[in-house]
Amino acid sequence: MGNTFVIADPRKCVGCKACMSACLVKHFVPGDVPVARLNVVQIGQYTAPILCHHCSNAPCAAACPTHALYNEGDRVAVRLDRCIGCRSCVVACPFGAVDVVDRYDTAHVGDLKIGTAPCAMVIKCDRCVDRPEGPACIQACTSHALRLVNQDEIDAQRGRRSNDAAHELV
Repeated sequence: MGNTFVIADPRKCVGCKACMSACLVKHFVPGDVPVARLNVVQIGQYTAPILCHHCSNAPCAAACPTHALYNEGDRVAVRLDRCIGCRSCVVACPFGAVDVVDRYDTAHVGDLKIGTAPCAMVIKCDRCVDRPEGPACIQACTSHALRLVNQDEIDAQRGRRSNDAAHELV
């Protein structure tokens, strides 16, 4: 079975960005960076979020010199402590679904708070693996444009469409 990822139906997406808000809220916790792991884009009259496809042979993971991105089961996971900010993963992702941002931590010395230098952090969809109810973006989508699929389902659908098109030509 192929890797599982969130897919959007641009015919249903209304561009409300509730998915982005839900993702931002999910990641607004200590130790994380409050940045949405998806981006809603508009092309012509259609809008849809761009997310990680958790590729089986992930180009982003293959490009990462420190293995901060790696395959774990049916998803591409992140080891935050290994990211050096080189952005090789950003360049390698064919979907534009990976980014690197600066995380600013605060060190404490007694009651004194000392700001530390920024450290790089790779940002991509983690499929809300720690949420029992599944991805926050899917739950928040008001138009039901988002759903979980795997690559096998996409390939089967593509095959059905090809067969349907071939039959229409006959």
